[in-house]
Amino acid sequence: MGYTIRICTTRDELAACLRLQKKIWGYSDLEVYPLRLFVNLGHIGGHAIGAFTPQGKMVGFVASMPAWRGRRRYFHSLSLGVLPEHENRGVGRGLKLAQRELALAAGVELIEWTFDPLRAKNAFLNLMRLGAICRRYLSDYYGEVDSHFQLGLPSDRLVAEWWIKSDRVCRILQAKTRRAAHKPIATMIEIPGDIEVLKKRDLAKVQRLQKKVRNQFEKAFSRGLAVTGFEIDGAKARYLLESIE
Repeated sequence: MGYTIRICTTRDELAACLRLQKKIWGYSDLEVYPLRLFVNLGHIGGHAIGAFTPQGKMVGFVASMPAWRGRRRYFHSLSLGVLPEHENRGVGRGLKLAQRELALAAGVELIEWTFDPLRAKNAFLNLMRLGAICRRYLSDYYGEVDSHFQLGLPSDRLVAEWWIKSDRVCRILQAKTRRAAHKPIATMIEIPGDIEVLKKRDLAKVQRLQKKVRNQFEKAFSRGLAVTGFEIDGAKARYLLESIE
């Protein structure tokens, strides 16, 4: 890729994570994860990983913290961000793969994170390039978020489950297949291929679409379905849901 991906170790590198949050998401000072959090991550079993250009400029990062649900230990991934001018070069996937290696070394088999269901590019990375699945929908999870990606919309989120040792993930990371071909699709949920284009043209329409998508996901998950695939076809994209064991 031409980038170096490694754990952030210095205070300056950790502080760069704050600056990137503002540049990528447009967060206000109140919204960014603070430096003290990043400093603590390395002392409590978490991490911040940076992507650096050959000139040493940090252009992306991913950060995780240890978490527990019942008796299961997992990583909760707080943020993954790449500067726009460095997108579509494999940086985001490279950061997640480095995160996976740290999790495997720590004996962790699950990494979770949340993402906006209306953002097709994120969905494709999470589902088709990494092999995550989704079985939970969180309505207005964070409340009002001061970000240029979120203004005007509730902060609805899908929860990505990345079972990093599963056959599904291993197949996808080895580029053998994008999904289990023998599994029938139970339903599909359609979103725009680029939500920002629609937001600039008709925010009220996006608000109505979000409510519709929320209702579709909640009904599908109540039936025991899971998101296992994603397709982008020009101006349209769709989530693929199926029954899983």
